Amino acid sequence: MEYGNYPIMHLSNKKKLVAPLARLVCSICFFYVGIVKADWVAGVTTDVDTNGIGGVVEYHAKEFGSYFGWSANFAGAARLDDDGDGWIGMGVAGKYELGERFVVEASFMPGAYKTGETDLGGQLHFRSLIGVGYKLSETTTLSFSIDHLSNGSTQSENPGSDAFTLRFIYSMGNN
Repeated sequence: MEYGNYPIMHLSNKKKLVAPLARLVCSICFFYVGIVKADWVAGVTTDVDTNGIGGVVEYHAKEFGSYFGWSANFAGAARLDDDGDGWIGMGVAGKYELGERFVVEASFMPGAYKTGETDLGGQLHFRSLIGVGYKLSETTTLSFSIDHLSNGSTQSENPGSDAFTLRFIYSMGNN
């Protein structure tokens, strides 16, 4: 059987070669663009209402623009509390530098909520965050943030949740 001037056997062999090459090229591009110029965040969080303790991890991709002094980038985050509540989302994050050492950070991310002991009404939740930080070095920042998790009144029940977080930010390739 032929396709054009090529037997099918030749096409499948070419596909076998093209797919790994495409994955390799995409991986290199993703690594160079996304990870080399990225911020990684790890934090310890406490829920204001339940006093539960939890952890937060975030990834902030390379800056895609600057608006009114704020750097903007795409970001992803996840949070898990000791009472079994979890959230994972993706959205936008921004940073505003106040002089050489201080920063203000903000983000908005829609995501999925997993109910543990705290029912916030539904699975779709939006996280908004504001924080202030101090640059310890060119690559490390320590910050304190407050975030609010809400279903945005997409459900009849919307108690929301607030959390304070101590965050450690490691910037790769941003110096």
